[in-house]
Amino acid sequence: MWRVAYMTGRSYRGAPLGPGEVPALERVSRDLVVAAGLERGVSFRTVYWDDPQLPSHFDAAIIRSCWDYHERGGEFVAALEAHEGAGLRVHNSSRIIRWNGQKTYLKQLGPLAIDTVWVERADAHAVAKAFDALDASEIVVKPQVGAGSIGTLRLKRNGWSEADLIAGPNGAAMIQPFLRSIETEGERSLFWFGGAYSHAIRKVPHAGAWLANIPSKATFAVETPPTSAMEVAEAARAHAPEAMLYVRVDLVQGDDGRWRVIEVEAIEPYLFLDFAPEAAGRFVDAIARVLS
Repeated sequence: MWRVAYMTGRSYRGAPLGPGEVPALERVSRDLVVAAGLERGVSFRTVYWDDPQLPSHFDAAIIRSCWDYHERGGEFVAALEAHEGAGLRVHNSSRIIRWNGQKTYLKQLGPLAIDTVWVERADAHAVAKAFDALDASEIVVKPQVGAGSIGTLRLKRNGWSEADLIAGPNGAAMIQPFLRSIETEGERSLFWFGGAYSHAIRKVPHAGAWLANIPSKATFAVETPPTSAMEVAEAARAHAPEAMLYVRVDLVQGDDGRWRVIEVEAIEPYLFLDFAPEAAGRFVDAIARVLS
């Protein structure tokens, strides 16, 4: 039986995680993966990503609920490289994590990606200029390195002040137009395992909310994406590094009706397996193919 490390963090949103624990959001997905693994000769054990002993105990490691990585970015990549240097196969690899760790990779996608203004600091001057550059009545300000919508702001052109920016990104930021379709159409998340399409999730914010990735503020459902959305996601994957064990492409619909990529998540994406449990088998099948 293959031994695979199911890597998690030591904390989630500031709360410590004990040995063998994952955040509550990940528990069902982890259990589905473990069960699918037992049926396929793959044994998973939940471990901290920074455990230096991993290479001596496992045949491979997968990056799962390492949701503290953005708080320890340099340390995270260094730990993965150390595991790989000691002979452990890590998925996705540290090379892919370096590419995906800062959202400036969106620049490579050209018109496939949502329009973005890139700034070293989201101060009042930069934000004011971004409204004009994007010709937007509302904008979203995000950190270039981040997760879970932490440090993300939505601002209206004539309804913000410099004080609002205190809750925003502390360092390099990205500024994008707020698209009205997010409140109605929502976002689409499309998944590929081992290069093969697996499933898609539609995420629609609750009435009065606007963040589509917060479980308490959005509704999630498995839904076949429109053909045009699939085409954009496939085109985005063509710009990403090869040999990704898993990848999630997030899309939103522009005011012109065209789909835009807002994120290509190849580090530690939530896989929504609790909404698509059959996909756990496809995920483990992809791992088994790599191992063999």
